[in-house]
Amino acid sequence: MSCVYCDHYILYKLKDGYYKCAKCKRKFSPKKIDRKAKILHAFLLEYTPSQIAEKFGFAYASVVKEIGHIREVMAKICEDEFLKKNEITEFDEYLYIPKTNKKDLKSIYTAQNFLTIDYGGKIYNILLNDMKVYENMDPEEIKKLLRQSHIIKIKQNINIPMFWEYFENFITKFKGIKKDKFFYYLKEAEFRFNKFKIEVKDIV
Repeated sequence: MSCVYCDHYILYKLKDGYYKCAKCKRKFSPKKIDRKAKILHAFLLEYTPSQIAEKFGFAYASVVKEIGHIREVMAKICEDEFLKKNEITEFDEYLYIPKTNKKDLKSIYTAQNFLTIDYGGKIYNILLNDMKVYENMDPEEIKKLLRQSHIIKIKQNINIPMFWEYFENFITKFKGIKKDKFFYYLKEAEFRFNKFKIEVKDIV
């Protein structure tokens, strides 16, 4: 076993069961690291929080909290990868409305509007204006306005529509996503679509 923070190989075992690194001097609990590793591995295999809790005998609330943290780290990895390369080739705007609400004209007021960017074959997403700003407008007028202001620079790119199709299938697995959490689910889809990697040390 090596240090989960700096990967140094010399560790001291303490009386409370924690280990202390001889190099960075930081302490960590092998049990907690093992717990994080199990949740992360199962989450990457797309187990639900309830399935993870049942499989390992963890408290459901603790699993949900850990997954929330994993999503935050995934979002940061997506951000870092984009800033590292920043080779924007094409982009297009997408308005997401859940399939169950698409027949309801008023659902446009709660839709999620985001810009999807292709950079070197990878996908990056930016949330755009909250559709609530249009709540005093007629739905048909909003649609007309969105068509006129549509942000697009795309020719023959298939990566962006492929992501949208992936996202639509991915997001249907979740029920009742809170608006302030939508960003993290979008970033999780982006992370998985790009086949980025995440390790236990990233979330410790």
